[in-house]
Amino acid sequence: MPDTLRDGKGRGFLAAINSDNQLLTRSTSVEQRLKSALDDNYFELTTGRISLTDANETAVVYLKNQNTSGKVLVIDRFFYDCWTSTGGSGADGILRYYKNPTSATGGTAIIPDITNYGSTITAVGTFLSGNTATPITLTGGTVWWSAYLTDKLSMALEEGRIVVPNGSSHAITVAAPAGNTSMFLSLNVAFYYFNPQLIGS
Repeated sequence: MPDTLRDGKGRGFLAAINSDNQLLTRSTSVEQRLKSALDDNYFELTTGRISLTDANETAVVYLKNQNTSGKVLVIDRFFYDCWTSTGGSGADGILRYYKNPTSATGGTAIIPDITNYGSTITAVGTFLSGNTATPITLTGGTVWWSAYLTDKLSMALEEGRIVVPNGSSHAITVAAPAGNTSMFLSLNVAFYYFNPQLIGS
């Protein structure tokens, strides 16, 4: 009897071969962000509406991956909204990404929300938000990206390739437009955990 490839679920299906002796297969492609959400593994770190009362550089978000299961934290998307600035309207500000600050103190702890409403799983790590009233003090780290920022701005950035291994960290700072005395700001960082071994080395 010839060797055959059978359906592993006992439904009697056999694999098909074409005239070039190639195995016929069909696959379903799903975005990793959707798969992660369905697997109770997609989170959103949201600052809520925070207040900047000057134009100094202020650390507004800090996250550190402390997942010890071998999974990396992948930042998928980043959203921010700036309200009208008092005193700084029309001027320019700046937003910066920091790679691997060695420490962060102060700020307010955040519990990231899981996007699967049927799950109670929590993210593993340190997550902080800060403003000029409750600042985050960053130590070390490297500025590796800067962006223009003005008031009355809403922006979504597709990241998808920022990988934060266990023990590594990421921070975002904002300097409000020059002359600012009051500006509300809201930030959201969407992320998931991923095991790199699933796709090989």
